[in-house]
Amino acid sequence: MTRFLNICIFCLSVSVFSQEKTDIVNAQNISLYDALSPIEKQFNLNFSYINTTILNKVVTLTTTSKTTIKDIVTSLEKQTQLKFEITGDHFITIRNYNPQDIVSICGNIYDYSTNKPLEDVEVFLKGSQDIVYTADKGFFEYESIPYGSIIILDVPGLKKREIQAATLLGSECLEIFLTSDIEILDEITIQEYLTKGITLDKKVVQIDIDKLAILPGLTEPDILQSIQLTPGVNSPFETASGLFVRGSAPNQNLVLWNGIKTYNQGHFFGLLSAFNPYAVKEVDFSKSGVSAYYGDRISGIIDIKSDTDISNRFSGNAGFNMINADVAIHTPIIKDKVSLRISSRRSFTDLLETFTYNQYADRVFQNTAIAEDTEFSDSKNDFFYTDHSANLIAQVSNKDRLEVNALYSKNDLDFRRGDETRSFNDDLAIENEGYNTRWEHIWNQKLTLKASGYYTKYFFNYDFITRTSNTIDEIESKKNLIEDIGASADFLYSLSDNQNLIGGYQFSNNTIKYAFATTTPTYELTLDRDDRFLNTHSLYGEYKYETFKNWYISGGLRFNNYTALEQSFIEPRVFIEKHITNHWKLNATGEYRSQSVSQISESIVSNLSLENQVWTLANKEQFPIITSYQFTVGSNFKKRSWFFDVDTYYKQIDDITSLTSGFINPVDNTHHNGNSRIYGIDVFLKKEFNHYKNWVSYSYINTSNTFKDVNDNQSFPGNLNIEHTVKWSHLYKINNFQVSLGWLWHTGKAFTNVSGVNEIGNLVLLNFGELNANNLPVYHKLDFSAIYDFKIKDSSSLKYRAGLSVLNIYNRNNILNREFRTTNSLNNKFINSDISGLGITPNLSFRVFW
Repeated sequence: MTRFLNICIFCLSVSVFSQEKTDIVNAQNISLYDALSPIEKQFNLNFSYINTTILNKVVTLTTTSKTTIKDIVTSLEKQTQLKFEITGDHFITIRNYNPQDIVSICGNIYDYSTNKPLEDVEVFLKGSQDIVYTADKGFFEYESIPYGSIIILDVPGLKKREIQAATLLGSECLEIFLTSDIEILDEITIQEYLTKGITLDKKVVQIDIDKLAILPGLTEPDILQSIQLTPGVNSPFETASGLFVRGSAPNQNLVLWNGIKTYNQGHFFGLLSAFNPYAVKEVDFSKSGVSAYYGDRISGIIDIKSDTDISNRFSGNAGFNMINADVAIHTPIIKDKVSLRISSRRSFTDLLETFTYNQYADRVFQNTAIAEDTEFSDSKNDFFYTDHSANLIAQVSNKDRLEVNALYSKNDLDFRRGDETRSFNDDLAIENEGYNTRWEHIWNQKLTLKASGYYTKYFFNYDFITRTSNTIDEIESKKNLIEDIGASADFLYSLSDNQNLIGGYQFSNNTIKYAFATTTPTYELTLDRDDRFLNTHSLYGEYKYETFKNWYISGGLRFNNYTALEQSFIEPRVFIEKHITNHWKLNATGEYRSQSVSQISESIVSNLSLENQVWTLANKEQFPIITSYQFTVGSNFKKRSWFFDVDTYYKQIDDITSLTSGFINPVDNTHHNGNSRIYGIDVFLKKEFNHYKNWVSYSYINTSNTFKDVNDNQSFPGNLNIEHTVKWSHLYKINNFQVSLGWLWHTGKAFTNVSGVNEIGNLVLLNFGELNANNLPVYHKLDFSAIYDFKIKDSSSLKYRAGLSVLNIYNRNNILNREFRTTNSLNNKFINSDISGLGITPNLSFRVFW
């Protein structure tokens, strides 16, 4: 009787009718018990169960003539979280899940603070030792996992969560919200350093290009110019690539692009970065506390990385400013498996000279033959730069990922002048290309293995060609070639939740050639040349220990063996950080590093004088291995909208050569070996308001050099020493409009003055005073920028950005360098010339995103 009444009640809510002799069921929110009878009738089944097992289970079910038993079972399992086990042709047993039963799961992961989905998050499936990644809108799924397994979500900056697979069953994918460690637990963790998109974590400045807010003087992101806004980094010649990090020369910085070493980082002779920012995801910059993983340089580390997620849709952006145009594209090749990123950028300076280009050209070509050429009315200067990149990502399996990268950049200048009988041609080309392949394998939850190989080529070629009646009389040339081939095998091992161990082996084969020659139809004279290679074998290991709101300790050791030089170096690295309170922490670092490549200043007889730096390898004679040790002690304090950071340091650089420092006067062409001692302090203060942020930094740097047989072996100030620097920046943002203002002030760099000029007939001799005893005038400028983001149609997926920037708003005439020389002619003359900085320089930009 009870069964009969239940069927009657069921019929009130279920429509059962015949359609080609097949019963169709449409049930909404009824008990599982009531739904089983019509299912048994339609599919000729018998369900076996214990009443208490299905008690209080409610389902919604719709069947059609095409519905299969498997469809029914899958739907009921998701809705009831019960196991429907087929035990015969017409029998299904309903029971609770066992831990070993295989299930399918899915979920959507969100950031609790922003309510935004988290894409490309690693989801570790403990039971199967597999890893999946969230796709668009934070979605992930996995079809075969034990019911009793644990899913681990460990997202940097967010609180780690462990979830039972059982909770991810259901007809709807569960929404999982991850809360921030910063908000809930650790108030001292720094979310922003300079501005949005720039953070500071354990001495590493991290720049997220996608999130980067506007910066003074920039309407578009520039990787290297963004780094210049940090304390302790100077660019005495207003270049993007000429970064002097705490007194060290630019060639002592290691700049990596997706693991590829680069030897030229600038366009337009350094004024602009050679890396397209729209092909970059993030940048890690370190001034101290450098990991043992990094070798080959003794100063700053700039690690540039592309996005490693695999896209499921075609996206990209394109734009232009008053110097160049570019495009960046991200396209899927195989859904969820393979995607490709490509970018291309080229200047149109050889086709169109804009007001921005003219200002840049005045700055770069001043005091060169290009600017000073008045002898010939017929002259032409063709100059352009370009760069291209490609990044292929393949998710080979749940545990294996493959990455292939390629990078190419070129600067090309062709300056011609002459008349009907004579002509002169300066032909300069600088190229940098690199390729690498990286493979990553997740062995298990604790161990990850990585292997990579790279090839880098740098080529510098300058020819000064003299012609008479279109016949070549003489070619004065300067060439520099680098071929750097390397490979590495690395591992990451998790000892526990708060202890990690990294290590590996790295190899590089570096071949460097340079030559200075004069060639005529009758002879060839080689002025200087070098051709050598160096193999370097490196082993490294590093242990990291971190306890929440207490200690962070990183201790590493690196061993470098320079085979041809028969020299080995053991390089310890240590970084310690201690939380004093929730708002205040102290830190200290110590490191020892070595470098086998460097740049020397060389020139041939020509008036171009744009690029006089030549790469060379260490040898056993005049260019020894450069070594450096650095110690720092610092502290920072963060509470609410205030952030204060101070860092003191001492750095010693040994076995540098005189020509790399550039202090010797033109009469002395001898190599001198010596050392450089640097100490200083960086202070940073930031305050945030509702829509307004401002920050100011002060840096003091004291550099002194000591060289054998120079200045009576007494120390003297470094040539590029800038003692005091102040950077003050402002940012205001409201809705889709951002505006930024930045003021830079620093003392003038040191230089050696001329104490007297002796004229003996047609010969002019210069007497130089005390080395670097004078300073150029104080440098200061004000930069402005503004951007506006908008859509033409709200429903459109296209987004647009328009920007305006003005460098040196009040048109300050800043002197960057002061040169003294005599002309290379029989009628010798004394020349005193100043190199001036950029005048007022406006720029416009426009970009579209899709």
